[in-house]
Amino acid sequence: MGNMVVENDSVGAAAIELLKQKRAGRMTFLPLNKIRGGRFSVNENLRRAAGFVDAAVNLIECDGRYQEIFAYVFGSTVVFSNLTDARRYLGQYRIVTLDGEILETSGAMTGGSSTNKSTLHFGTVDAMDAAEEARTIAALQERIEEIERILERCKIAIDRAAVAVKTRSQELMEAKQSLREHQLRLEQLESEIKNLQAQQQQVRSQIAKNTQELTDSRSRLQLLERELPAQETQLQQYRQTLAQLEESNSHSEWQQMQSGLRDREAQLQERELALRNVQQRLVDLQNQFGRLEEKIKEGSEKLQEWQVQQNAGIDAVNRIISQQLELDAQIAAGKASLAQIEEKLGLEKGDRDRAESQLREQHLAKQQLQWQLQKLHETQQERREQLAAAENVEKANLTELQQEVKAIAKRIQALEPVNMLALEEYNRTQERLQELSQKLTTLAGERTELLLRIENFTTLRRRAFKEAFDAVNENFQTIFAELSEGDGYLQLDDQEDPFSSGLNLVAHPKGKPVQRLASMSGGEKSLTALSFIFALQRYRPSTFYAFDEVDMFLDGANVERLARMIKRQSEQAQFIVVSLRRPMIQSAQRTIGVTQARGAYTQVIGLKL
Repeated sequence: MGNMVVENDSVGAAAIELLKQKRAGRMTFLPLNKIRGGRFSVNENLRRAAGFVDAAVNLIECDGRYQEIFAYVFGSTVVFSNLTDARRYLGQYRIVTLDGEILETSGAMTGGSSTNKSTLHFGTVDAMDAAEEARTIAALQERIEEIERILERCKIAIDRAAVAVKTRSQELMEAKQSLREHQLRLEQLESEIKNLQAQQQQVRSQIAKNTQELTDSRSRLQLLERELPAQETQLQQYRQTLAQLEESNSHSEWQQMQSGLRDREAQLQERELALRNVQQRLVDLQNQFGRLEEKIKEGSEKLQEWQVQQNAGIDAVNRIISQQLELDAQIAAGKASLAQIEEKLGLEKGDRDRAESQLREQHLAKQQLQWQLQKLHETQQERREQLAAAENVEKANLTELQQEVKAIAKRIQALEPVNMLALEEYNRTQERLQELSQKLTTLAGERTELLLRIENFTTLRRRAFKEAFDAVNENFQTIFAELSEGDGYLQLDDQEDPFSSGLNLVAHPKGKPVQRLASMSGGEKSLTALSFIFALQRYRPSTFYAFDEVDMFLDGANVERLARMIKRQSEQAQFIVVSLRRPMIQSAQRTIGVTQARGAYTQVIGLKL
């Protein structure tokens, strides 16, 4: 009775989709084209067993196309005549007896007595009561239709709100992604600005150095220019002296003056060469100074452009933050309206259940009244027939009537003694019937209330799970973006029934396509799993966490990010990390080393890095 036979698997799939759309529960479908039952053969020992009847599937007569269905349903169930014979094979087979006991292969035994209770009500009904009940039933039906329309509108509103929440969530994710991109761009701009500022400082220092050299060269040039007339005058004097010596024919003095003149000429050439060098150096410094001024001008222009871009980026970030705040407010409003709709839906469902209960009671009462009315008509017809027969009897012979009276009197005497307590027993039975009817009504009301509470509890549990899932998902997105410079999120296999489905971690590491956790590398799996653990910690922190070489598959940059994350999270909880990586050890507050000492034992030492 818990399964439904369908023609093929496509019909079963369509039925499952229909159940999902209508939210009408779950059911098992048995397609005729795919179902295959087990093959159970009865061995000789079981055939010769005392009380053995046959395998249950062999006792069924059915159309050949349903043979696999019954083989699947009954499987290896065997039938015994009584419980005494069946107990000998308890635990070996699934057994059912002719009296209805069930013995499972696990050793469980089911049996006992069952009572079938039926309640009859007697009374009278008139046309006015029937019309009143018909009006009540019509009013209840109208109320049920109105509740169904309200439920349909609530469902449409919930779907719209879900679509709006999904859209807002997508927009929020896009805004966050854009915000991260702008932040990265802003960091790049800041880094480039720092580089340009450093270059500008270097250029300024070089300009100052060149300016100092230019000043020294100019002062030296002025000194040489001041000394040049004196040197020229002295050279002219030497030449005149040389001419006089040549005329005086004083060879030794002439040679001395000649050597002195050569020395002066050499000194003059050196001074002229130095002057030319200084002039060339001055020209070079002037050219270099011009180029440095051009570089400074270009750097200033670039700096202004970067500052403009930085201001634009800051404005864009501020706009995105304001948009994000507006989206958060809209999402909060949507969640509040969704909660109100769910609460209203729960109240409407309670009204619908109560109306359905009243309608069922009215239908039952109407059916009972119809039965009573039919019984009264039959009784009235019998009474009319008896009256007609009595009128015919009155016309008969008086003697026959007297004989019949005597015969009846004899029969009455034969019936003695009469049970005078029958009326009291009837009254007690009637009181017991009324008491049981009241208890039945009370139990029906309690059942309806329990069903309503169960449904409210399911709604509250789903709402609590949704809040926790959204919070952990938001934490996971933030932490994964910080650890891997990518983006990721949590995904449920079934949004409608999250408690019976699974959870997927979808991650998009930087520079790689979107992947599920099963298809990632070791390092990516470690970062994704750690992001999920930190997301859970932010939502509901624990007292301490123990990590055993979680950075084994990570490279140096990712180990540094993980170390910074653990150090920041250690403000909320204690972390005990087993690691062999230098960045993780350097960021620890306290380090304990474990090494193998001499012999077959290990040694624990405290380290201070």
